[in-house]
Amino acid sequence: MITAKALARRAVSAAAYYSGLEEQRHRLAMQDRGVVLMYHRVLPDAPLPGVDPGMFVTASVFEHHLRLLRSRYDLVTIDAFGEWMAGQRQLTRPPCAITFDDGWRDNYDLAFPMLRKHDLPATIFVTTDLIGTDRAFWHTELIYLLMSGQLSQFLRDKAALRAYPRAVREGLRGCAGTGRASGAADVDALIETVKATCDEDVIQRLVEALMRAAGLRHPIIPERRFFLDWDQVRDMAAHGFEIGSHGCTHRIMTRLSLEEANRELVRSKAEIESRVGRDVTHFAFPNEDANERLVGMAMRAGYRTVCVGATGERATGRGPRILRRIGIHEGACVDRAGYDDALLGLCLLRAPKSRPA
Repeated sequence: MITAKALARRAVSAAAYYSGLEEQRHRLAMQDRGVVLMYHRVLPDAPLPGVDPGMFVTASVFEHHLRLLRSRYDLVTIDAFGEWMAGQRQLTRPPCAITFDDGWRDNYDLAFPMLRKHDLPATIFVTTDLIGTDRAFWHTELIYLLMSGQLSQFLRDKAALRAYPRAVREGLRGCAGTGRASGAADVDALIETVKATCDEDVIQRLVEALMRAAGLRHPIIPERRFFLDWDQVRDMAAHGFEIGSHGCTHRIMTRLSLEEANRELVRSKAEIESRVGRDVTHFAFPNEDANERLVGMAMRAGYRTVCVGATGERATGRGPRILRRIGIHEGACVDRAGYDDALLGLCLLRAPKSRPA
């Protein structure tokens, strides 16, 4: 059932879009400005259950995106985008850089052939310790556990839950009160709560405790490989895709010691360069969390551009070029009535903008 709110949202965006007002607004807003888009996963049109809803677009929606983006932008790599910002490259239209974070296997299986079909480039930021492994992110494991594990006994154990922040305890009980969440969307808010309130060690202890309660071991989903292997990374690089670093472990670097953070910056760069045989000069901070000191460390490690969120806006002065991205997922352009160009167009208008020097 389509809600009144969804209908109103679609009616307003469609009226602006199809009257030409949205197109005019877009041209004015984007004049001499570029955008960088952050994707994670591209999945089949009937995605498997247990996928974080804020982490994917379906293949048919991604095809719509490519068509709309081609009509409005010059699509470029992060390298070319940085050259444009530095005044070293001239473009006929504002640039748009498509980026993917983490190094998901479906980037190769689905996104890669679609981009090649349209002769479009992209930049893949890979998490080096995950490439070629059977590991999964903690949030993937958490969704799986809460959807398929029988956890009601664990959730009634007040002593076991006492080790976690109150908001996490309430979220666990709320989305799996009977031992099972009904879907990934139910776990989404809990994932954000865990990110905001728990450090890496606490998150790991929580997942391990839930695994023990469900009687499971690693790899938690043995029949599935979530991440690229190095042959796939090299194949994408050989066809013009840019490979950047997303760190080694995907730990949020503002929560690490300076020594650990520096190891992530240096070791991931060296690993990719060794495996792919090309210089790595672009870094995307996990969760886009950074600060001025981390940006300076990235410069000393040899990166020319860094992708950060709002927490990195204070990083100024000499150093890598700072890029801010907008996260793109299915909910940004799809409501209960389906995909709508107007919804994506309005999303692009709200994207952080970059200008040439």
